[in-house]
Amino acid sequence: MEPERPTTIHTEEELAPRGPWPFLRETLAGGFTRWGWGLMGGWMLVLLGPALGWAGHLRRAAGWSALPSHWGESLSARDLWELWENGGLRHRLTNSPTVHLFGLGLVLVLWCGWRMQAEVAGQKARLGPWLLGALDTLLIGVVPLGLVAWIVDLGLAKAGGSGLDALGWAAFFGRPLVWMSLVAALNVQWWLCRLGRSAGLAHGYRAHLGISFMRLWSHPIQWGLLSIGGAALRALPPFLVLLLAWRLGGGTTFRVWLFLLLQLLVTAVNGWVMSWLLRATARFWNHDVLVQDVRMTLKETLRDAEAH
Repeated sequence: MEPERPTTIHTEEELAPRGPWPFLRETLAGGFTRWGWGLMGGWMLVLLGPALGWAGHLRRAAGWSALPSHWGESLSARDLWELWENGGLRHRLTNSPTVHLFGLGLVLVLWCGWRMQAEVAGQKARLGPWLLGALDTLLIGVVPLGLVAWIVDLGLAKAGGSGLDALGWAAFFGRPLVWMSLVAALNVQWWLCRLGRSAGLAHGYRAHLGISFMRLWSHPIQWGLLSIGGAALRALPPFLVLLLAWRLGGGTTFRVWLFLLLQLLVTAVNGWVMSWLLRATARFWNHDVLVQDVRMTLKETLRDAEAH
């Protein structure tokens, strides 16, 4: 009697391959764990530390700060060079506690994000997979993702030089967004690689690289829109606060503190958005591991059936 041939996993809804979008709804609520708060606190140190350090430097260097009276004024490249070389800024910033706070914030962002993601995925957050996952990303992520970003940026540059105002504005805002999206996509590839590393290389290193690569490129539209949307969502609130400060000015201490608190708020929101994407990626990875295991089992069953 001929053995019954197994059916495809696509008939099973729970085992069907899925992109990252469905997991966004599942992970919308949450993130307010100790690692989530650490991630948001790290972002506050990274983004607010330099601003506070600059204001403090002006106050220490001149005995006062003109920042409230000249909010929104910009310095030319030559002015910045003069301050850096001849104004003692290099020595002050190099030895400033702000630099250490920035570094501490960056470490908190990276490590708390990894601990949160590993916890959601049911893995142990070890340092080895965290570092080696970054190496894997350099091998399989930089060239293809960088090539896509370069082509899109080249197209926007040509569109911006067409002389049409609409295309010019699209290029003005779109080109920075392209490179921010590239960083976001590389982060996603890193997240997938380090989760694969943490689970072990049961099928070999080449298989790990191939599966990690396909987990991103099997859903290019969904991951692409998430990278672009995530980058835009994290960049828009700080830009709006800066625009508000530019329009209203900082003539009073109350306004300066108001802008600072608004920046603090949007920075915390940005940290939560990143934690949301980290958790959604971990859920996607868990589901894809299940799909890959079922696929391999199905292939082995088919091979045994054909052998008989």
